Amino acid sequence: MSREFTVAAVDIRLRGVDSLGDGPPLLFLNGGFSTRRQWNRVIDRLGGGYRTVTFDGRTSGGPGTPAEYAVRDAIDDVDRVIEATVLRRPILVGWSHGATIAVCYAAEYPEVVGGLVLVDGACPVSVLDEAGKDGVREAFRRSGRLTRVTARLGGAPGLSPRQRAEAVIATDEVNGQLAADFASLRCPTAFVVGSGGHPEASRERTRMLRAAARAEADNAQVTVFATTTAGRPAHVLARDADLVAAAIHEVARRTTRLAVR
Repeated sequence: MSREFTVAAVDIRLRGVDSLGDGPPLLFLNGGFSTRRQWNRVIDRLGGGYRTVTFDGRTSGGPGTPAEYAVRDAIDDVDRVIEATVLRRPILVGWSHGATIAVCYAAEYPEVVGGLVLVDGACPVSVLDEAGKDGVREAFRRSGRLTRVTARLGGAPGLSPRQRAEAVIATDEVNGQLAADFASLRCPTAFVVGSGGHPEASRERTRMLRAAARAEADNAQVTVFATTTAGRPAHVLARDADLVAAAIHEVARRTTRLAVR
């Protein structure tokens, strides 16, 4: 059994689905510019043993797209959804951008979060130098025509190319400042970080893995649960849904063990 819900913020309406299950609650936070449907394979692998909540965030291109994007607003959106769905100590499962928001929220509201599963994101390292930032801006500028065509065909317009570029850059900058947040986490946390792909992507993944390992060394609650051989970040969810589900099971087990102490 599930129900759809809508949460209103000042500048956007967040639409989601709550499975209303009896198991431990999971709140899924999407990757940048993705929708809640990206989690379908992972949720299928969980076998109905959890209460699952998914929603389309402010980067997903839903109704009431904000005029500007800010990490602060995305963190506040998590709080709005938790309050609206009355989740008690949910495990936040975030991919990429969503993983970063999950860590930020858990650091700010440690008493609210039961655990974290971070998929290909939130590693405490910034990977973009100034040239990299300019490259991101140029790549999204070139994608602008496709975005406008999608909107004219009835698709959700989402953020503008400029907004998308700045959202990616802002998230990367926040990642570079997460080391202190990881050191302070008190909830079970697991990384699932992809590896492989073309040489440039491999170098980036190596930096992420090393940063995740440092976070693990600094806090006993943090583990690098597994790595994958996915060639691209999106493949972690598409090809390795079983691995992500296993990480969720592990964090849920550790969360339950802490609760009964």
